Amino acid sequence: MEHLFIKAKNGKQNTLILFHGSGGRETDLLEVATMVDGSANILALRGDADDDGQVRFFKRQGRGHDMESLNAEGEKISGLLEHLAHEYGLDLEKAIYIGYSNGANMAAHLVFNHRIPVAGAMLMHPAYKGEVPEKAELLGKKILLTAGARDMVATAGEAYQLKQKLELKGASVDVKLTDGGHEIVSEELMEGHVWYLKVK
Repeated sequence: MEHLFIKAKNGKQNTLILFHGSGGRETDLLEVATMVDGSANILALRGDADDDGQVRFFKRQGRGHDMESLNAEGEKISGLLEHLAHEYGLDLEKAIYIGYSNGANMAAHLVFNHRIPVAGAMLMHPAYKGEVPEKAELLGKKILLTAGARDMVATAGEAYQLKQKLELKGASVDVKLTDGGHEIVSEELMEGHVWYLKVK
């Protein structure tokens, strides 16, 4: 799996792990990362699933998730993150996921299903339809969900459904609703920065 690593300035230990949206690449969320914390380590991944010619983190099935793809790619990414953390000397307890759309759904899957000790996640326009295992334990995890009131791809209702699932497992969840559609807007970036200051 392709990835990009940018070492933090001044030896800072915080890390932002980036998951782009459908059809994207590892550089797509660098501006978002800079707004959230311009001096953190950045580890940006490129999805490994080819879905009708588009790069994704996992394949879709209609408006839902291809669960076989989601689970297989999730296992692959979990192992990769552990490997890269060792290679680059990263403290994952000081890391957060930042994901958009398909990438946000993969990040949510990792939060629920894999014991990577990240501090939290900023999930932009998620529509997570994966399973939530009984053993999932998210106490201490801080999550920001952003959604657009005019988003017909990943609706605000789906973000609030995810909020409920996360809170039932003990996570502390904030939701930022904008007037936008499925695109990332400046309000989300500002909200992400303010939220991050309380997490790091």
